[in-house]
Amino acid sequence: MQKRIVLLLIFLIVLAFPGTSAANLAPGDFIDIKGSWAEPEIQTVCRLGLMNGTGTDAQGFKVFAPESLVSRSQLACVLAHTFQLDYGQIRFIKEPAASDYYRDVDNTAWYAGDVVMCAINKIFDTMENFYPDSAVSRIEIARAIQQSFTAKGIMIPMIMSMPIYEDTNGLSQQEMNAMIFVNNTGIMKGEGTKFRPEDNVTRAELAKNLMRCIELSGVNENNNGQEYTAVVGQTFVVSLAGNPSTGYVWHVSKPEDEEVLTQTDAGYISDSKQIIPGQGGRNYWKFTALQAGTTEISMVYARPWESVQPAQTFTLKVIVK
Repeated sequence: MQKRIVLLLIFLIVLAFPGTSAANLAPGDFIDIKGSWAEPEIQTVCRLGLMNGTGTDAQGFKVFAPESLVSRSQLACVLAHTFQLDYGQIRFIKEPAASDYYRDVDNTAWYAGDVVMCAINKIFDTMENFYPDSAVSRIEIARAIQQSFTAKGIMIPMIMSMPIYEDTNGLSQQEMNAMIFVNNTGIMKGEGTKFRPEDNVTRAELAKNLMRCIELSGVNENNNGQEYTAVVGQTFVVSLAGNPSTGYVWHVSKPEDEEVLTQTDAGYISDSKQIIPGQGGRNYWKFTALQAGTTEISMVYARPWESVQPAQTFTLKVIVK
């Protein structure tokens, strides 16, 4: 009898507090990405400030809506932040407004400033209307990403081969070039014999695409021992390969001058969605430039318990203007 009473009390508690099954969520976690194929990428792009959640559910838990479609306004914001789009060498008599470029973008809209940056950098095709709420296809995102790399002058070495897909014959030459770029750089690949150029893109897929863009456009192993120039207020990401399953971890020393540069976040994404012994991945650190000056980032890759020379080192001289 006593056992039945205890079970009844447990049942009533579960009914009263339906969110208790998610009690193991850490602050900032999204309730709707647990077990998602893109969970690590979603967590990382959000921690890096490149994407945000869409609100909360009835129980007050944060949601990301991974299967919701990406809109053109969302894409403009994401690309503007990921690639740090700015005026470049262009100087304006007056500050440009979204309505200078598109008839259907309100200058007070939350995405208006980022749409302006995309327009200045020619990220999207020129049109009278922007259609901010419209879903975005895979080929549209491919073109926008390629244009973002071009706008920032980022050259990516890649294998110059022609991917063969049976559903790309109707693409224009510009679209074909964009498809080749995202495919050969690993940003966005097809499935089997199809690229699916006209399929709309989900928020989970975009998070996956962004992480590959960060890996290619940010600071990585190729920048070891070099200089990196940033402007005040700019953020940038350092990405380095690592394999914590071997006991080796990256230790990041604080920047020499923390008034010039500060580390604001960090993350790790495994190369595999399954737990495989010996499987590596990539570490990510986000830095923010605070004021003009020069400082240095120093990292060592070693086993914390060993008093030997580290397996790898990484240094980066950062000049903030």
